[in-house]
Amino acid sequence: MPAAQEAAHRRTGPGRWARAARRGPLGRRGSRLLDGDPAAERGALLLLLGVTALFTALSVALPGSWPPSALVLPLVCGGLVLSTRRQLVLVAGVLAGSALSAGWHEPHGVRAGVTVVLALTALAGMVTARFRNRLGLRGLRGDSMLLELSEHTHALGRLPDRLLDWHFDRALAPVGGHAFSGDFLLCADRPEQDLLEVLLVDVSGKGSRAAARSMHLSGAFAMLLGSVPPEAFLPAANDYLVGLGREDEFATAVHLALRPASGEYRLFNAGHPPPAHYRREAGGSWLLGEDGGPALGLLSGSPYPAAHGRLALGDSLLLYSDGLVEVPGQDIEAGIGRLLAAAEPVLRVPHASGGTAGHPAGRVLRAVARDVADDRTLVMVRRLGPPITT
Repeated sequence: MPAAQEAAHRRTGPGRWARAARRGPLGRRGSRLLDGDPAAERGALLLLLGVTALFTALSVALPGSWPPSALVLPLVCGGLVLSTRRQLVLVAGVLAGSALSAGWHEPHGVRAGVTVVLALTALAGMVTARFRNRLGLRGLRGDSMLLELSEHTHALGRLPDRLLDWHFDRALAPVGGHAFSGDFLLCADRPEQDLLEVLLVDVSGKGSRAAARSMHLSGAFAMLLGSVPPEAFLPAANDYLVGLGREDEFATAVHLALRPASGEYRLFNAGHPPPAHYRREAGGSWLLGEDGGPALGLLSGSPYPAAHGRLALGDSLLLYSDGLVEVPGQDIEAGIGRLLAAAEPVLRVPHASGGTAGHPAGRVLRAVARDVADDRTLVMVRRLGPPITT
């Protein structure tokens, strides 16, 4: 579209009225209400009280066609946008309206079931508002703060899209398909030093507690990763967690420090499942990483020795969390064996052109652990090589 036509479309197109509405007084007030502005709540309270009065009048004038249970609607709306104190005012108005409707018309007054529903709806709205206020989630847009934190954490672990002779792929599957996970991935690329660092962390706990710890530690570790030498990262991260003084807060981690020019790497392990090195030239054999130090946050001053290796052309390295290989009642070695068996056909045929079809990490993750009660993460680091000649 030419520039002149595009400018005219912006002035006269259908989006013009939506932008004008947002810029108008009503649009600005609505935006402030969604953001949790206390001044805008006063107007919302007056509006909801007016709706309550209207519904009460309708239930009195038209008892056969307008039920008193319609008063649930302002209660639900108030629970979404009003603070607890203003909700009490709204609840008082709704109860007054229901009492008026009950006393005005018989036998069409408020029945006991309607009264119970109104009371429970009001209680649920106030409890929810109080919990959200304690979290600082004011307004309907407060929840977007958590989503932005999740997206920010996800972006911190974005692996390089293009790197000569290399292909990186990741798959993260939080338990239950939620947006938050107890696993997180971080990446620090320093091409001027020929150094790429990848960190996979699995925090302790399950559900929302693990997700909260994950967001907390991802921010702290992101500040640390890339600012200290690779051999100093896990000791510093361990000291940080120990310094928090929380006995039940620990994390396992595996830290890869890769030099893309030569394929040489160092692996530092803190209580994490062993990384797996696929060696194509050795007939498709696997080499599991060595044991490292204890999980982060358990013992102050713990050493984390490095395991050295080199990815030749066609080789690959797998980093994964325990949710991918642990099955209750089975040895973890059996789960690791299933993972390696599922990954080997994918890794056998790397393309010299610089990529693979689809998302192989996601396919392997779904094949090994599609529905398990734990977060799952898989990272594939592949050094591309020529096709196998037969």
